[in-house]
Amino acid sequence: MKKRHLLIAAALLVVVGTFSCKKQLNSPKDAVTKAAASNSARYLQSIVLGTYTQLQGLTANNAMLLTAEETTDALIVPGRIGGDWADGGVWQQLWLHTYTASHGNISGAWDNAYNTIGSINITISLLQGLPQTDGTAYSIAELKVLRAYFYYLLVTNFGNVPLLTSTDQDASKVATSSAADVFNFLVTELKTNGPVLSTKTPTQDGAQYGRLNRWGAYFLLAKLYLNQNVITGSSDNSGYQACSSYCDSIMTAGYTLQANFLDNFSSSNNSGNNENIFVIPYDHIYAQGLQIQMMSFHYNQAAKYNWGSTGGPWNGFCANADFYGKFSNADARKAGWQEGIQYASDGVTPLTTRGSDSSLVLNFRPQVSNLYTATEYDGVRQQKWQLTPGYQSQDADFALFRYSDVLLMKAECLLRQGDAAGALDYTAPVRQRAGVANFTIAAFNADSLLSERGREFAWEGWRREDLIRYGHFGDKKQFKAADGDNHTKLFPIPTEARQKNPNLTQNPGYN
Repeated sequence: MKKRHLLIAAALLVVVGTFSCKKQLNSPKDAVTKAAASNSARYLQSIVLGTYTQLQGLTANNAMLLTAEETTDALIVPGRIGGDWADGGVWQQLWLHTYTASHGNISGAWDNAYNTIGSINITISLLQGLPQTDGTAYSIAELKVLRAYFYYLLVTNFGNVPLLTSTDQDASKVATSSAADVFNFLVTELKTNGPVLSTKTPTQDGAQYGRLNRWGAYFLLAKLYLNQNVITGSSDNSGYQACSSYCDSIMTAGYTLQANFLDNFSSSNNSGNNENIFVIPYDHIYAQGLQIQMMSFHYNQAAKYNWGSTGGPWNGFCANADFYGKFSNADARKAGWQEGIQYASDGVTPLTTRGSDSSLVLNFRPQVSNLYTATEYDGVRQQKWQLTPGYQSQDADFALFRYSDVLLMKAECLLRQGDAAGALDYTAPVRQRAGVANFTIAAFNADSLLSERGREFAWEGWRREDLIRYGHFGDKKQFKAADGDNHTKLFPIPTEARQKNPNLTQNPGYN
């Protein structure tokens, strides 16, 4: 109910609130005055929550999170026999790192981020036009932290990007800022605005659910400092110490690991969850859009989940044998994948394929046989986000920031500073929750921690930056040779964006 109330407020109150505000700015006779608006917690909340709804586009198959994952070893989209997922090779180009500046998914990721930033800038401008109160100051700070999250996505995926922070700027003329300048801007923004925000976790204050609080801002600062050397080109350890300190601060907030890993992805993961720091709320009625399972499951699994009249699934996204092999049979996180024979809703009747031999039992296998003509059953499928039968959109909220990431960031900082034994104190609870033994000091190194992050955060949007930070993004993988150079670590600035703004500078290696 907490989630539904938040979603209804975001969908309905923002329309009324924004319209009323615009009206009263032009006519003092309207009921909602500037003073009343700036002193109304409900009014301000409606405006802020409305802006958060922009997050729901982040998990689309051509938005930032999944587009980034599709370039890694964790998510492969092979073309299927019969032509499904061929689409001119756009999905396979992401896997092969042969994408160009005209790639539609990359352009979509860019547009989604800047459209959201533009919406945030408009809302900040609206709030700045009201009499300034503690409420407006809080709302503006919260929106600036939300904007910082989208700039974080841009700088880690595109590098040098334009900084649009005001509605007074002409977006068609703003030049590219260096990644180092964007990094410094974000650090300042988060250090200034993060401390203004609530220190309450969502379980301590339900009003914080689906919103950024102080700890969300500190999580972003930790991520920035963890990736400082990659973003700015520096080579010292100061970022690791700063990241470690912000992780320490978050650890005092009251967050804990859920006892069951899959509880973070259940359809009721908003109820009593004390691990998820920042989420995108989804709902099959009020906030549709989370369709990862639809993109992954086989067509004939529609009947199992009562999708008959709504169509789908689409039989595309999967993981190959190499990535799936990182999970031991004892690892509880392996339950987040579908492998082997798939059954109807009765749990007894095997499902079949839909190809020329429709009597063939649907048996998902880890091996992907061909990048362009894979069988219907090649690749294991992702199922950790719990489905609501009968609806294409999941009710599970998508966790952007989880407390387990704080623990593993802390472990990484210690390991990179030479304290492997101390790092193991922070991998221990994550490994214990997964039902596997902690690493031994003799077998613990950077590669083992990278693999652990892969198991913990599969398809959650972190794999690309993790591989880049560990120096493995360009490695050889199935169907792909090792990258000849490092230019694909950054996406190209999209052609359409440069056509709209000739002042943007293309990243090296792209036309």
